[in-house]
Amino acid sequence: MRWLYACFVILLCALIFCEYVADFVVLQKCKWPEIKRKKYVDDPLRAMIIADPHLLGPHRGHWLDKLYREWHMTRAFRAASRLFQPDVVFVLGDLFDEGDMVSDKQFQEYVWRYLKMFHLPPGIPLISIVGNHDVGFHYKMHPFFMVRFENYLNNSLVNLYTIKQIHFVLINSMAMEADGCMFCTQAEDQLRNISRTLHCMKYPLEAECARTRRHPYSQPILLQHFPTYRVSDAACQEHDAPFIEGFRERFHVLSKDATDMLGDLLNPRLAFAGHSHHYCHSVNRLGINEYTVASFSWRNKVNPSFMLATITPDDYVVAKCKMLPQQFVFNSYLSAGILCLMVIAFRLRQCLVRAQISPDPRKDN
Repeated sequence: MRWLYACFVILLCALIFCEYVADFVVLQKCKWPEIKRKKYVDDPLRAMIIADPHLLGPHRGHWLDKLYREWHMTRAFRAASRLFQPDVVFVLGDLFDEGDMVSDKQFQEYVWRYLKMFHLPPGIPLISIVGNHDVGFHYKMHPFFMVRFENYLNNSLVNLYTIKQIHFVLINSMAMEADGCMFCTQAEDQLRNISRTLHCMKYPLEAECARTRRHPYSQPILLQHFPTYRVSDAACQEHDAPFIEGFRERFHVLSKDATDMLGDLLNPRLAFAGHSHHYCHSVNRLGINEYTVASFSWRNKVNPSFMLATITPDDYVVAKCKMLPQQFVFNSYLSAGILCLMVIAFRLRQCLVRAQISPDPRKDN
């Protein structure tokens, strides 16, 4: 029975390694990028940025697919949060795959699963930005979906979020149509209010700024689901999309007008987005670095990744962190299976050899 025990040990080792250890091994290669300038370096903000987890709901996908892929997302996130211990985690939209299709009860269960999967120690905020799969594209957005997302996750249109004197503007990309719709009007009003707030941080002595919060000014960072306008990933300095396809304004990326409006009102220094499911680093239409973050889910990308950003009020450094590839896990299990078959084949060969060598008792008679 030793061969059976050997097979059991081989498969058990493969299971433990792939499901509990491999994420740590792969992520060990990733490090926080370091800012070389000395100013503000004593206490930089360390932000972990992920996108498009697309938790499956009750309507799409097989239950086994949901179970296994979300298990690996959970393991990957827990490994990353333990290894890197970020100050804040941003999720750039499409938290859910069916957020605009489910009932209140189902959405509540959705949020419970999401917060359980992306659980963080006390004191580390998880900031969730709205995506089109959470509340629908512009044509489908409804107060019901928007209010529900706001109630559960505290963000639905445009918000200014400040941590360690770093200002982030969180944007609902689907409300950037500027077509006079209720949500677009509200979002533009909020953008203008944030623009005035940032202006008063920069020029606190102006009369109109007397009652404004006195945070030190630094150029804000854009966080949203859609990338700013670009024709395709051909504009990227780096990308990992398997092929280049043209982008549609207001569907794959923001429109030119919306992109210009964000630049005029906010004067950002850096931008992060998701939506395309593939990584891209580009210098965008506003002349700033923009990072499109790949999907965090194996369901959308077999080699997912996320971003680590070290940020100060006057500088930043960003690094792409590659996660455990899906093919690596499949290959590991395949190798374990082949090794187990080799053990069985070796054992069978031994049995056949012994049978041939053993004397026939009938000949002795």
